[in-house]
Amino acid sequence: MSEILDARERRSNHIKQLIDSYQGKTIAVLKLNVVGDEKNPTFMKFICTLFDQQIQVEFKDKIVSFDKVHSQDGDYIYYVINEIGSVVKERTIYIEDHSYFGRLVDIDVYHNKGISRTDLQCEMRKCLICDGYAHVCSRNQTHTKEEIHKEVQRLIDETLPKMILNEVLASIYYELDMYPRFGLVSKYDSGCHTDMDFDLFMESTYAIKTHIERFIEMGLGQINPKELQKIGKQAEQSMFDATKGVNTQKGLIFALGIFLPAFVNTIINNEDESYLMGLIKKISKHIVGDYYKSISDKEMLSHGDVIYLKHGIKGIRGEALNGFNLIFIDVPNTDGSFTDPFDNLLFFMSELYDTTIIHKKGMEEQELVHKEVKELIKIGGFKSNTIAYKALSDMYKKKGISPGGSSDLLVLKLIYENLKYLIKKD
Repeated sequence: MSEILDARERRSNHIKQLIDSYQGKTIAVLKLNVVGDEKNPTFMKFICTLFDQQIQVEFKDKIVSFDKVHSQDGDYIYYVINEIGSVVKERTIYIEDHSYFGRLVDIDVYHNKGISRTDLQCEMRKCLICDGYAHVCSRNQTHTKEEIHKEVQRLIDETLPKMILNEVLASIYYELDMYPRFGLVSKYDSGCHTDMDFDLFMESTYAIKTHIERFIEMGLGQINPKELQKIGKQAEQSMFDATKGVNTQKGLIFALGIFLPAFVNTIINNEDESYLMGLIKKISKHIVGDYYKSISDKEMLSHGDVIYLKHGIKGIRGEALNGFNLIFIDVPNTDGSFTDPFDNLLFFMSELYDTTIIHKKGMEEQELVHKEVKELIKIGGFKSNTIAYKALSDMYKKKGISPGGSSDLLVLKLIYENLKYLIKKD
């Protein structure tokens, strides 16, 4: 306990030094609101990262300086902000009150002295457990540490999946909204497909929504590959029921069923990208098992099975077994900046042996796709060649080339790029 009190004193002195060093500026301090002796619980570290992202976005260029400080009283991040103190406090109050995990953090604000909610005539924060005010419950020790810890765990278990689910759905919708997109279905046309359209994809997405959330929830604890397979089969059935038997998102269901629990588990355990890739490979190995060893014994072969027996290509299963390594590659433009989703789609098309293309058009056409797309990338990709991009897209649409596998990887890429700030940096 004395070590925590000493650390608390050091933080107080540090804040005073910041106030003295940055006269006229506002100091904000972000830290977890944790009860008990363990002030830096691993499963809560992503929350501080989440709010750091929000503060960085909220104040942007007005942040003069910031840094993370390790402390036994709880790691904290300080920000020196070139803004009026009351304005900073109002905005941070809004962040606390309107964010997924607002009750689990404290954002203290100082301008010469501390600025409180009552200074701005704002209501005091409510207790995490009851309708009382948090400072009253804390002072009176109304709730035990065990009760509070249980409520914190419940809040994370219920809220994190919903937050991730929103990002997953947004990524699916964004990818569908892209145009031009070769022979793929979009809201503008059906690409080269005659049996599906944008509305059918929307119905399919609605149908698998609850199953996607279950994939996410699996990452909160011990990941059970057999249970993931069960959820995946249920998702496929829901998809086929909604689409009257049309396969709109079977490959995506498989990809999400492996990627999402691994990603959430990486967040909760405060691990990095290499851990995530390793976990994807581990889960995939359990799920795929000896599938390819016994494939020749099957009475009914799928299109993917036939392609494997003929070319040794494993499709989305092979990508999973490789840890979905393609989505972790940063694809720069010729000017060194990071690419937009259109260029990422080109990258996947240039590298992936897409079983959707091979089944419909053959291996020779797949090799030609690789060649043509790589040539487009070489001269600058989408941004520098929008006319050439559209021309290639129109040609593929007429030829019946629909890069479904690349589309699935792009959804994973969008999810990862939007949420990767939540995992530990290498």
